[in-house]
Amino acid sequence: MRDLHNQVAVRHTLVPAVVSADTTSTAVDRRGFESVEHAVAAGQSGDTLSGSLKIDIKLEHSHDATVWEAVTMPDVIGAEVDEAGLFATVDDAAEDEAVYRIGYVGGRRYSRVVADFTGTHTNGTPMAALALLGHAHAKPV
Repeated sequence: MRDLHNQVAVRHTLVPAVVSADTTSTAVDRRGFESVEHAVAAGQSGDTLSGSLKIDIKLEHSHDATVWEAVTMPDVIGAEVDEAGLFATVDDAAEDEAVYRIGYVGGRRYSRVVADFTGTHTNGTPMAALALLGHAHAKPV
């Protein structure tokens, strides 16, 4: 029987909190792994979201965890990204209380997610993020 538990390492990258301004997760070090799945959970927003009051969720990568650049296609799977690394926008009540996922398969060692807030978020939105590292060089993880 195959199990997932011994195949995937999990890193907590954004501590659950109510967020009302730009927030960047901790960097994920892919050393020893070939892939990373980022999962960003957005709770129910305390503000009325719209095109001018929104949260853009972006993915960045780096060789050294110091200089960061937006991820572009084809370094990701499971979502489309634009030139800014944007893979999800939360700008409506129908889009909060959701989990947004993106797989990083690029060649850089580090990656992270950024929640980019537009407008004045008075009450904030609960957010958290995890990174799942897969395709380990040594198993079990």
